[in-house]
Order: sequence, then structure tokens, then C-alpha cells
Amino acid sequence: MLRIGLVGAQFIGNLYMHALKQVQGAEVVAIASPNTAADFAARWGIAAHYKDYRSMIEDCPLDAVAIATPNDLHYDICLAAADAGKHVLCEKPLALSLDEASQMIAACERAGVVLMYAENLLFVPMYNRLRDLARKGNVGEPFLVKQAQCHGGPYSPWFWDVDRAGGGVLLDMGCHSIHAICWAMGDWPEAVTATLGRYAHAEKTLAEDHATVMLHFSGNRLGIAENSWAMPGGNDYLEVYGPKGRLTANLERGPAISMYRAPGDETALNASTRAGWQYPLYEEAWQFGFPQELQHFVEVVAGREELRSSGADGRRVLEIICAAYESARTGARVALPFASDREKPVDHWFS
Repeated sequence: MLRIGLVGAQFIGNLYMHALKQVQGAEVVAIASPNTAADFAARWGIAAHYKDYRSMIEDCPLDAVAIATPNDLHYDICLAAADAGKHVLCEKPLALSLDEASQMIAACERAGVVLMYAENLLFVPMYNRLRDLARKGNVGEPFLVKQAQCHGGPYSPWFWDVDRAGGGVLLDMGCHSIHAICWAMGDWPEAVTATLGRYAHAEKTLAEDHATVMLHFSGNRLGIAENSWAMPGGNDYLEVYGPKGRLTANLERGPAISMYRAPGDETALNASTRAGWQYPLYEEAWQFGFPQELQHFVEVVAGREELRSSGADGRRVLEIICAAYESARTGARVALPFASDREKPVDHWFS
């Protein structure tokens, strides 16, 4: 049984706990969070709770640490876990800078522990089926891959703070889109072009709330990542285009239940549910790949599977994002690899 210490008791922490019900060979034995650890432990039946992750790592018998915290804490927690010989599962983005990412990778390599970059889209069943169909030649050789993740705004206030988040929607959801596009294309891009803007939340954040990123691959192939905190109603899809056809997997629409809610009708649903057509997913955690991602982490630590999403992958995604911010500032196409010495990716846009 893989004994996991979870750091972070908000949205992702709760999602992990829900997903772990469908995972074999793993158990969260401790939770660390400065304000809500006790309540979280009581709600999920976790044996130990701590206000400080350092105390959890030092005092509790753990095999691995799962990092589900705001972005600015990833680096310190990863290094503390690696120094204690614990395997690490780290949420996106891997770090706030390329230097931090490199140090995290090096620390885990020195300690001989797994560093898995938690990219759930690589484990989404619909996306895996789409990728298989594309690789079997159903649409010919893909020349365009598009991925969009868009909604009306982030789930927690810390995302508005660029010092904590490191950027805006590009760093938040662009991590998902860029990695998914590269994974579906089976390649990493040679250059990047990006356009960013603040359209709906300029009073809340200095960072962008809408991003369009073009990934330029060899052979004139193209990836388009669209990410938004300024799109009420949302969007979440992966598309592959080839000379013989097109493949689309839409996580917003299926597999899902079709539901229509009349404006002003509060009888059947709670008041926070929006009016109009909605498509609630059943087994949502499974459809978004979280149990499969966590099961993969268990299997990798046990030596039964090869790591599909490494710390090096997470650093490469972060590098592309830094280049995208630079492109948005200069208006130019930016070649990869890209060197960055900034403390956070959005600094490339600000400067």
C-alpha cells in the first residue's frame, strides 16, 4: 500500500480524495493544510492531520507526497519531500520558474524518487481514444491539433495574485492545453506565438484572463491552445485535423446527461446552477482522468509502469509558457528551446 501525505485541502485535494476511491494500492494517511487540515481529515477519514507540511513529512510514515497547493509552494514542498526520500506527485504548473523546475528534477533524481507531473488530460478516456484513432491513421497525418479549456474564472481567489500564481489563465489552464496538444501530436514544438489580454477581470488581476497560443511543430504542423477565464459557459475539447478527416472529443458535452434549466426556476436545482442547457458528467473524476492518473503514480512507484508525465515534461511545458508570454509581449514568434531567468512566467509579459 502506497502511503500518501497530501498537502492542500481545497479543490484539488478534495478531487484527489474522491478519485482515490477508484484507485487500488494507495491511501492518504495524512493531510497538511494551515487552516483546514482537521476538518478535511474528519470529512475523509484521514488518520493524521498537520498544519505544516514539514511536520507531516518528518513525523508521519509516508512513501509519497502529493502536492495540491497554490503554485508558489510547489518548489519548497517538493524539495522537502525529496530530501526525506519521498516520491512526489506535483500538480501543474511544476514550478514558478525554470530554475525552480530544474532544481526539483535534480533533487528527486539525487534522492532516487519518482517525480510525476500531474497532467490529468493525458489520462482522459475520450482523449486517449481520440489519440489512438489519430495514430491509426483514421484522419491521415495530423496537421492541426486544438485544445481549449475555458470558463468564467478560477475556483480560488489566490489565482488572481500573480506573485502566488505566477501568471494568469495561460499558466493555469494553458499547462493542460499545451501538454495535451504535444501529447496528441507526439512531438514538442519548435516555436510559439501568443496573444494575451484582460477582458473580464482587469479589476482583479494584473495577469491575462484570455490566451491564444500557437505551437509551431516541424513539418508545418500547428497546435492551437485557447484558454480563458473570460468565457461564461465554458469549453473543454480536443480536436485533431488531418487531410482525411477530423476527430473531436468534447468533455463539456459527453459522455454526459443533457439538462435544461429554465431561467428563474429554482425548484429542482440549487440557486448557483446556471440557466439554459447544461451537460453534467457522470463519474466526472473518471471522465477527467484523475483516478487513472493516481493509479498510474502507484504503478510507477511500484516499478510496474513507465512514467508517462515526468518532471522533465512539466519543465518543458513551463518553458513553452515562458516563451508564449515573451511572444505576447514582443508580438514575435519565439523559437524553442527558450531560456528564462525570470522569477515567474508572467514577468516576460510585464517587461
